[in-house]
Amino acid sequence: MSDMNFSQYRAALVELGADLDNSAKRVVSQMADVGLKVTKKNTPTNQDPHIVGGTLKKGWHKGQTLKVGNGYESSYANNVYYGLYVNNGHRIVNKSGETTGYVQGKRMLEQGIDEAKRQSDTIFNNEIQRVKNKGGW
Repeated sequence: MSDMNFSQYRAALVELGADLDNSAKRVVSQMADVGLKVTKKNTPTNQDPHIVGGTLKKGWHKGQTLKVGNGYESSYANNVYYGLYVNNGHRIVNKSGETTGYVQGKRMLEQGIDEAKRQSDTIFNNEIQRVKNKGGW
């Protein structure tokens, strides 16, 4: 984030008379959208021309944005069973059960989360601008 922190964004929204619950929900939802988009983009697909790939990429879905305590929470997930191994990496074993190598993880989930954090300033500023425009500032 830039030189403004969360409490400063909150103060700016209060000063503008914004509905803080609505603004918080919108910001959290938009951050999840950014993370999901980047995660999907970085999810690899099968390169074999004889196999239809993309199951892992198609498996990403966004959860609901819910109020939890005093804040909001949103998520995205993938229920394809091997997604964990693609993201985190895995060992390669032969028929005897001996480890013969290791495949590095693609870290697509972490890339999406990092991008959402990087864009948080822009998302907050866009929300402040939206409230200003709505209020006629």
